[in-house]
Amino acid sequence: MASVGKDSKGYRVLFVMPDGVTKTIRLTGLNKSKAEAIGRHVDELCSAKGSGQPIDRQTALWLAGIGQGLHDKLANAGLVARRSSSGLAAFMAEYVGEGRTTAGRDAANATRLKWVSTQRILDKFFPGKTLRDISADDASRFRRWLDAGTASENTKRKHVSVAKMFFNVARRRKLVDENPFEFEKAAILPNRSRDFYLSRPNALKLIESCPDTEWRLLVALWRFAGLRKMEVFQLRWEHVLWDQGRMLVTCPKTAHHEGKGSRFVPIGDILPWLEQAFHEAAEGSERIITRFTETNVNLGKPFNVILQRTGLTRWPKLFQNMRASCETDWLDSGISAHVVATWIGHSVKIQNQNYAQVDDHHFEKFNAMASRRQESDKVASQVARQTCEMARTAENSENSTEENASLFASFRTSAGVCCHPDWPRRESNPYAPVRDPGF
Repeated sequence: MASVGKDSKGYRVLFVMPDGVTKTIRLTGLNKSKAEAIGRHVDELCSAKGSGQPIDRQTALWLAGIGQGLHDKLANAGLVARRSSSGLAAFMAEYVGEGRTTAGRDAANATRLKWVSTQRILDKFFPGKTLRDISADDASRFRRWLDAGTASENTKRKHVSVAKMFFNVARRRKLVDENPFEFEKAAILPNRSRDFYLSRPNALKLIESCPDTEWRLLVALWRFAGLRKMEVFQLRWEHVLWDQGRMLVTCPKTAHHEGKGSRFVPIGDILPWLEQAFHEAAEGSERIITRFTETNVNLGKPFNVILQRTGLTRWPKLFQNMRASCETDWLDSGISAHVVATWIGHSVKIQNQNYAQVDDHHFEKFNAMASRRQESDKVASQVARQTCEMARTAENSENSTEENASLFASFRTSAGVCCHPDWPRRESNPYAPVRDPGF
């Protein structure tokens, strides 16, 4: 029978194998009750091995749920067979083939392509490796290998993020005890070096160079309605609420988030091209964009042809820059940030980190406003100066009247002195008062 004891190194389970050999399994980081529970299962395994009978259901369930470390100790003691380790390549191929996220939802096509890209890189760096062969040091070497390449920092982080996801799934399935990529940095960093603002005049020039109505509408949807590149293929005519000035947009990228599967966008800026496409649409047509489908992910090639025809220089991120330019215009028009973020389909935090741009036109707009303010200040200053002068003139006039009254009073006093009653009226003093008998 297995016994549980404790020494300076922690708890240990001592048991006797059917051949009479005494063995020990060390248990680190466990309390007494857990160690005793393991001892009972070890006792059951010994009994089953000696009798040749299957283990009981409770021990079988326990054995299936324990970590790889403890399972390896049991295997080293000869109590159980070693777990077969899945190869990294086979595991990734199986998971990508299933095409389901860790939350159990169907992965979008773009997400699957991202998985496949990382899968190829991991296969190249870890050829023939099993999942348990890869350690944290190996994960660090993989990251340094990526650093030696020409990929951008965010591309490297995306590969690390997908690798981390693969091993998280493997850990859930009890194929590994730890995720070797757990402490590798995978968060995407904001990168504003590739920002570009497509001005409204250039956007209109681009639309005029488009070969047909549908291409003109596509560019308008990207630049003036802020749609993502692939969202245009989800649009239906029934989604256009003409009387309300808005359109429902289905969002495959954010559909897995609660309440983020769709959003409304205003159609005021795209109305001319939308109406033209509606009038030219075939009778009974449901889809707004019919020339392309979701499988046409490489729209950059025909779009570059249109750019060359327009004479505009290709900007860094063809579609995302147009979407960001639309969001910047909406913010510049004075619409609240939370409203614009809702229309675009992300948070205000993402808006500030990756979309809202500062361009030359902001300086021009501010300087024009400042010039108008200076002109207004000049007019206000002139009005204030004139008002002060008028007030000063009126005050001087009032003071002059008071001074005249005071002077007149002093004249009267002087006249009274000069016309003293002791001085009789004479021809030389015709205004002398008549002597008062009381004097």
